[in-house]
Amino acid sequence: MPEDYESAAIRHFEDATALRLSGRFDNAGHLVGFAAECAIKSRIRALRPANDAPHGHLPDLLIAARKHLGPRSNYTQMYDLLKPDTFSGWHVNRRYQATGATTEQEVAKWFKLTSRLLVTAGLRARK
Repeated sequence: MPEDYESAAIRHFEDATALRLSGRFDNAGHLVGFAAECAIKSRIRALRPANDAPHGHLPDLLIAARKHLGPRSNYTQMYDLLKPDTFSGWHVNRRYQATGATTEQEVAKWFKLTSRLLVTAGLRARK
């Protein structure tokens, strides 16, 4: 079954939003990171439809994304978002940390960036 990064990005973002609104920052942060990953993978696959998008998670995914979304690929908006220390502090293994380890400030930063990644990937969450 092919991976549907587009619908997964939107689903993860919407679920992360619901969790954030209820003050459940650990899982909200985890899911918003997955939404960002899916948005990135969606854009990479759009560049290379005959190939799979790279697998893996942030921050390692950023290396592949910067390679594929370089300034000459007409995807400079997403590339520019990925140049700084994108998603610093987010790691897939944070899911094993104690409850309360993710702060509201971290989640807010990750949401802001993920919202911008979704836009640059041409994806829109339902309102």
